[in-house]
Amino acid sequence: MAYRLLKQTASLVTLLVLVGCAARGIDPGPSVGDVMRGREAPDPEVLPIIKSEPIASDPQRAIDNYRELLELESDRQTREEARRRLADLQVRMADAEGATEAAAESMTESVALYESLLAENPDSPDNDKIHYQLARAHQNLGDTPAAIDSLADLTAEYPESELLGDARFRRAELLFFESRYPEAEAEYAEVMALADATPFHDIAQYKLGWSRYRQSRYDAAVEVFIEILDRELPPGEAYDLEEALADVDSEKVDYTRDSIRVIGLAFTQLGGGEAANDYFAREGDPRFFPLLYASLGDQLLERQRYTDAAEANAAFIERHRQHPLAPTFQERVIAANDAGGFNQLVVTEKQRYAETYDPDAAYWQDRAPTPEVLTALRGHLGDLSAHFYASGQRGDEASEATDESTEGADRASDFMTAAGYYRRIIEVYPRDEKVAEMNFLLGESLFNGGKPLEAAREYERTAYDYPKHDRSAEAGHAAVLAFQRHAEDQPAASRPEALDLAITGALRFTEAFPSHGEALRVTTRAAEDLYELERYDEAIDVAQRVISHPSEVDYRLMGSAWAITADSHYALEQYPEAEKGFIESLKIMSDRAEERPETIERLAASVYRQGEIAREDGELRQAVFHFLRVKEVAPSADIVATADFDGASTLFELEDWVQAAQVIEAYRQDHPDSDRIADADKMLATAYQRDEKPFEAATVYARIADRSGEAPDVQQESAWLAATLYDASDRDPAAAAAAFEKYVNAYPRPVDRAMVARQRLVEEASANNDRSARERWLRAIVAADASAGAERSDETRLMAAESSLALGQALASQTATMRITLPLNESLAARRQSMEEAVAMLNQAAGFGFAEVTTEATRQLGAVYLSFAAALNESQRPDNLDALALEQYELLLEEQAFPFEERAIKTFEANLKRIPQGIYDDAIRDSYRELVKIAPAIYGRNERGISIYEAFR
Repeated sequence: MAYRLLKQTASLVTLLVLVGCAARGIDPGPSVGDVMRGREAPDPEVLPIIKSEPIASDPQRAIDNYRELLELESDRQTREEARRRLADLQVRMADAEGATEAAAESMTESVALYESLLAENPDSPDNDKIHYQLARAHQNLGDTPAAIDSLADLTAEYPESELLGDARFRRAELLFFESRYPEAEAEYAEVMALADATPFHDIAQYKLGWSRYRQSRYDAAVEVFIEILDRELPPGEAYDLEEALADVDSEKVDYTRDSIRVIGLAFTQLGGGEAANDYFAREGDPRFFPLLYASLGDQLLERQRYTDAAEANAAFIERHRQHPLAPTFQERVIAANDAGGFNQLVVTEKQRYAETYDPDAAYWQDRAPTPEVLTALRGHLGDLSAHFYASGQRGDEASEATDESTEGADRASDFMTAAGYYRRIIEVYPRDEKVAEMNFLLGESLFNGGKPLEAAREYERTAYDYPKHDRSAEAGHAAVLAFQRHAEDQPAASRPEALDLAITGALRFTEAFPSHGEALRVTTRAAEDLYELERYDEAIDVAQRVISHPSEVDYRLMGSAWAITADSHYALEQYPEAEKGFIESLKIMSDRAEERPETIERLAASVYRQGEIAREDGELRQAVFHFLRVKEVAPSADIVATADFDGASTLFELEDWVQAAQVIEAYRQDHPDSDRIADADKMLATAYQRDEKPFEAATVYARIADRSGEAPDVQQESAWLAATLYDASDRDPAAAAAAFEKYVNAYPRPVDRAMVARQRLVEEASANNDRSARERWLRAIVAADASAGAERSDETRLMAAESSLALGQALASQTATMRITLPLNESLAARRQSMEEAVAMLNQAAGFGFAEVTTEATRQLGAVYLSFAAALNESQRPDNLDALALEQYELLLEEQAFPFEERAIKTFEANLKRIPQGIYDDAIRDSYRELVKIAPAIYGRNERGISIYEAFR
């Protein structure tokens, strides 16, 4: 039981050692049993197990027999042989039964037996076998150091023993197990030195390499394993592990495979692929070096050291750039990064592959690319183009949130990179089943990368240079859009050329794909571009394709087509056709359409230009027709006011005063804020005058006169015409009077016209019995003449004279109504003052020197004197006078009145004295009649009167 526990403990220790080594990332190396598994046991003559004689069928019974034998009295030789056989049987049974308590006891006994034999027979030539068996016994007891020492004694004391190779190999294994690697290395080397004398040469070499590895002497370990591989692997360069091992002796496959693995572990410890490069650069490349690089990469990949695996494969390429397997190792680099999830590195390495192994790359020199590389390259180019295209699209989405200019540049760069790969696919694989699709994506990449013109060219190739495919029409339409984008991006100087390309592309598309859903839209845009290039006839023709299309056309496209047609006709001065186009466009257009106001303006302009052309050709009635219908077809247009005015002007030119006045009145009502209202009023006033409508004309002239923006002379003349025309109309005297008064207040010069206005105001006041106004204007006439200066004339003086006469007459009439009453001093003074005012005014009138005024003023003057005398005589008498006093009072009044009667007579006679001057009028005649009344004795007889007349003559 104790022995079993001891052996289990030894096994556990071994397991822990192995686990510990694995935990540190260091391979513990195989046991001999692992390495030799599957191989036949060595020939007993080569690796003998010493047996005294065949074991009985019942070993325990044999052991018991040997014990009994030892208890008997026997000779020394028999006893030694019995002890040796007893010890050997117990070792043999321990080997068979395993670690048991009984086995441990028997092994202890066996050790004692072997040691006693050695002690008793130190010089026995067979002691090598006892040392060997003693080592086995120690090993079964778990005392490995003792086993190692026993084997050391054997090799040291019996260098010629047939067990030497076995003993050294076993001791090396035990040393290795004990991690005494330097000693193990030395023992393995001793085994190898035996060469063919031992069957353990090859396995000892293998374990030698492991011993060095465990000492971290990785370069030295690699050297050993390379020697093994050079011996075991088939001739020639090797790359694929399984292919190489297929030709290896089946008994050596495992340790050959493991040798490759350990080399990989060693290079891993030294630094991976870079270390391998350094080693081979120093020691030279073994013929199977590709296999070693591949194995190193695979090991690292299995251990999920993805970056190291990629670098190991890349190391091969770095050292052997032109090797036929370089593309294969680049594939392995890509696969390692892909396994590690290093997507960006995958992209980078695929780019490296595409650049390095492209058919035009320096790698190929005079060689033709292999089908395998071309196949791989096609896959990588496809992956790269798709990656960068998708990256650009993701950048588009991100830019919507960030709007960063640098991100925009990155997006463009991604798309352009994708474009390069798509282009290379097309160039290298022109017969690829997806080449048309690649060409389309090339166009997409160029477009998104900011190269619309290049994109358009590729889209067109996709659409027209390949047999019809699923994306032919889509590519054709994309080409049109790309040409249009190119045009939009151009400066003004380059835009026409770019538009021409867009038009050509558009028409090519519509001819090739007339039923495409965007064909009509493209046609419409082509028409718009032709219009922009001022190729109006072509624009009309292309737009007509939309207008006359047999199927239903989207109303927006139809509206645009009509608009282009209309604008083009307008530009060609084909105004009737333009008018039709604008009308059709408006029919389609929404009332809230942004372009509606401008279209209405263009429609109005088309009609207006027809009027202008008719006027230029002398067809004035036709011109009026067009001008006046502008507001009918486009009432909201800005040009309506101008058109109405021009219509009125043309009617004015035609002297159609009635219609001209109607149109102008409508113009004033419809366009009250027009800056041509003043001109309209002038024409309107003239039209009313010519149409003999003075009152209407006067109203307009009054409006002109009041307009502050008019020139002063225009205002004055209009004010005068307003007054005179109001007066001439005889429809509203008050309006005429107001106009005259307004005029004379505003324009006292020229004096003659102002005097006429004042005279008319006198007349109006007289007609209205407005004595106050009449007197005011009469005095104004007199005053105006007095201040006229150089403008004073006979006419103004005459008017002033007549006005003075009228004022005198008015004063005289007023004086005549004044009675002289008690107390006399008050009424008499008032009457006298009034008389003197009348006398003064009449004298003033007479003083102007106009006979007809002077004679009347004189007559009136005499009447004033005579009236005063009569007023005295008729004055109120005091109530308290007696008859005598009353008589005396009346005599006194007569005395007071007489001088005035005399003055009246002289005044009337002064008129008669003008008869000899050839002056005779009603005033003189009336003066004479007054004299007859006053002095009938003198003037009462006709003869006397005639004689007096003759005398005056």
